[in-house]
Amino acid sequence: MKTAVNKKVALVLTIFLVLTQPVFGQAVFGGSDCGQWVNRRDSAISKTAAELWLAGYMSGINSMYVTYSKRADALNKVDSLEQMVLWMDNYCTKNPLNRVTTGALELFLELAKK
Repeated sequence: MKTAVNKKVALVLTIFLVLTQPVFGQAVFGGSDCGQWVNRRDSAISKTAAELWLAGYMSGINSMYVTYSKRADALNKVDSLEQMVLWMDNYCTKNPLNRVTTGALELFLELAKK
């Protein structure tokens, strides 16, 4: 019973995120390109927002990964949020036209295969 409830909650959350991403994603970092990620990191408020967005995005992907793949928590391989932010900074500096979500997904896939 609990698994069925968890799957329903995960499905509802996924649908919510897909439907609201165009609205909130552009205002925050998910819908932005990497050039915007690098530029926004120059102000303290935007830097904090970027870090919080990345933490939430990675946590959400990880939760779905653990729930549905029955594999180990991929984020256990990370010691701090700063490591993920640094990875994203480097990725976005090298790929300024890519979407921030593309970089975050690539980071997660890299962690998941380790």
